[in-house]
Amino acid sequence: MNEKLDELEGSDRTLFGWMATIVLTVAVAFSLFHLYTAGIDMLPRMQQNAIHLAFALTLIFLIFPYKKRLGQKKIPWYDMVLAGLGASTGIYILIVSESLVGKVGNPNTLDTTMSFIALILVLEATRRVVGKPLVILAAIFMLYAWAGDMYLPDFLGARAVLPDVLNHFGFTWNEIAEFMFLSNEGIFGTPITVSAQYVFIFILFGAFLEVTGAGKMFIDLAMSLVGSFKGGPAKAAVVSSGMMGSISGSSVANAVTTGTFTIPLMKKTGFRPKVAGGVEVAASSSGQLLPPVMGAAAFIMADFTGISYLEIVKSAAIPALLSYTAILFMVHLEASKYNLLGIPRKDLVSPFRIFAGRGYLLLPIVAIIVLLVLRLTPILASFMAIVGTITIALFSYRMQKNFGSGFLVSLLFIGAAYAAHLLFGLNQYVTFVSAGSLLFALIWYAMGKKVKGEKQVKFGLKEFFTALELGAKNALSVVAACATAGILTGVVTMTGLGPILSGLILDLANNQMILVLLFTMIACIIMGMGLPTTATYIVLAAVMAPALIQLGIPVLAAHLFVFYYGILADDTPPINLPAYATSGIAKADPVSTGVQGFKFDMGALLLPYAFVLNPMLILQDDTATWMQITLSVTTAFIGIIAWSTFIQSYLFTKFGWIERILAVAAAVVLLNHTVWTDLVGVGLLAVLIAYQWWKKNRQDKSGRQTVQENV
Repeated sequence: MNEKLDELEGSDRTLFGWMATIVLTVAVAFSLFHLYTAGIDMLPRMQQNAIHLAFALTLIFLIFPYKKRLGQKKIPWYDMVLAGLGASTGIYILIVSESLVGKVGNPNTLDTTMSFIALILVLEATRRVVGKPLVILAAIFMLYAWAGDMYLPDFLGARAVLPDVLNHFGFTWNEIAEFMFLSNEGIFGTPITVSAQYVFIFILFGAFLEVTGAGKMFIDLAMSLVGSFKGGPAKAAVVSSGMMGSISGSSVANAVTTGTFTIPLMKKTGFRPKVAGGVEVAASSSGQLLPPVMGAAAFIMADFTGISYLEIVKSAAIPALLSYTAILFMVHLEASKYNLLGIPRKDLVSPFRIFAGRGYLLLPIVAIIVLLVLRLTPILASFMAIVGTITIALFSYRMQKNFGSGFLVSLLFIGAAYAAHLLFGLNQYVTFVSAGSLLFALIWYAMGKKVKGEKQVKFGLKEFFTALELGAKNALSVVAACATAGILTGVVTMTGLGPILSGLILDLANNQMILVLLFTMIACIIMGMGLPTTATYIVLAAVMAPALIQLGIPVLAAHLFVFYYGILADDTPPINLPAYATSGIAKADPVSTGVQGFKFDMGALLLPYAFVLNPMLILQDDTATWMQITLSVTTAFIGIIAWSTFIQSYLFTKFGWIERILAVAAAVVLLNHTVWTDLVGVGLLAVLIAYQWWKKNRQDKSGRQTVQENV
């Protein structure tokens, strides 16, 4: 794991010798377990979840100390004990899995004891790897479950602890702990199920891409394509972070991975340190809006809504691209304000050279999209993408080093895959993917022979195990967050809190859609501050989305609405984790960096309103033609441009109050896609452009006259 990310999350424990070997072994076993279940045989839900959580708890206590900056060189005895207890929770579930149905509501003493142990371990593991906010929220939810029907003592007036509207039957602590551990609605509920079945394998895919050098190739390719334009390095940061973020489950990990390369380049071309860090914050966080992974939310959303994963991905694509359009345009305006040029074309490597030398690293991403379109399950598609990443990286490197031996190794690999299919039931697609990888490796071998200076990234057994270890470690924060988020959704299920809060929001807004959307947006941003995005979406989907659905908003639009503001909450100062990561690289103040990141991400602030009011933007209007959808996307694009100029207060020159009014008015009226509002919005933007053009020419003319007079 990246050192900066480790420091941010509290893992400064550096291990050597047999202790390091234990961690490596557990991490590799964790990843191999998921490769097996994804590609060969998925276990029953409760068993899969139990092993998944047991591995994660064990690793967290082996890797993360109880507080930051202890500088430990070995694992203390108490963390060894906690790691063992973490493993025992999974073992216990495996032993009693056949009788779990009968245990809910009728547990024995050992069941209750193990329930409390598991609950405490999950909360402590989450505190170590994710932070306190999510643990505090879980504690508040459990207190709510406990205090449901409690009354203050008589001498205080015998009043109920909770307001009447929030009252419920109440539960004992034993009942809470048992429900959370022994049922499939608490710790082992939907969040951890999605993590165990879908999220981990995608994170592992990202780890293999990182080890094979795909992350660096994304940056180099983006730089070669847009680096010479005005503000080029910042635009390259946006493009590369989007590519990396689309398959990353963590905004912090994405910010550190790409920011290490892009932030120094942005500073070198004149961007202020806080702005350079802020651009990376916005680009890395918004990467979780992009399919196919969407920060793991796509899989959880599919489970919550019953809508297919592929349908969610299709619906999320247009708003995500509009969001990145806003970031790119605001970067362009920032560069225009301060006349920040790009990198001279002669100093950049040509895109053809990068593509010819390392373009094969893009193929697994293309493959995963194609496989999903062909309607393979996300689990199998990601497994095949990992197989493709391994084989094409291995074949390409071996053949570039020694064509004869590399070609022989590739043939043996394909033969072994086919033999495993015949003997052990390994999916036949593995053989096809391996053969396809060989074909592409041969193509890139021929292309690479004509390109000098582009070395293939080394990939062998060492890199394979490094990727397995990295994938397991990168997944820990997501697993911990999902387990604790399961506690939150468990309390919602026990107490009926979701419908209660939905009713409160609807009553407060008097059932007015815009007010409901506004109140929901504010609640989402407040509740999401300091939480990892996966956990944020789970909480908001359980608590806030029902109010929107009850108002008549389509289910997918409601879930995407809360998801977008959950992502924006991740960028909201002062609790802005990606900003703390990028500010260290940029050598800037974390809060100032967070403010800049929030500003660049504000292009997405109006988008959820747009797709709720206009379902064509998320392809949810069955009556719309492609011509109508194209027109709708075009006007949304124009609205995003107008909104971006308002945020930056700049187009050709600095805005005055007239331009600000014109810009925000154009953006707002373009939200509601009708013929008249579109015409008014486009007209307002045209007036703004004309006025800015006239104002800029007048300033230039005045400046030239002043120079002539001084001469």
